[in-house]
Amino acid sequence: MPKKSTSNLENELKRSQSIHDYLQTNQEELAADSLPSLLQTLMTGKNLTKAEVVRESNMNEIYAYQILSGVRRPSRDKLLCVCLAMRASLEETQDVLKRSGFAPLYARKQRDSIIMYSFTHEQTILQLNSNLFDHGEEVLE
Repeated sequence: MPKKSTSNLENELKRSQSIHDYLQTNQEELAADSLPSLLQTLMTGKNLTKAEVVRESNMNEIYAYQILSGVRRPSRDKLLCVCLAMRASLEETQDVLKRSGFAPLYARKQRDSIIMYSFTHEQTILQLNSNLFDHGEEVLE
């Protein structure tokens, strides 16, 4: 996990005289983990197997395994399904989204608020999709 906040890194970057020096100084702070490695670390920390995550993800089994192994790059919604299946916290999910190049969940967007609620209240994908549908939002598929 990072030791410096993103704002601290941004301030260092602004003050840096050389990109080479900045990168060398902050090498351990920069997101270098691949998505499969990041997901595996989360699964290991939660004592989950790939099979359990795939089963809970509500996705096509082959597609889910391809995401976990790095063969396929998931959409933001598919990645959210994987995070829900892993019972990731909201903080862990936000970190996975950011490190994967996706926008974090944003509480000012209705759909994202519903998704955030599901993470903070440890709901299943089916419960989340029911809430999304009930409020006229696109479900996670």
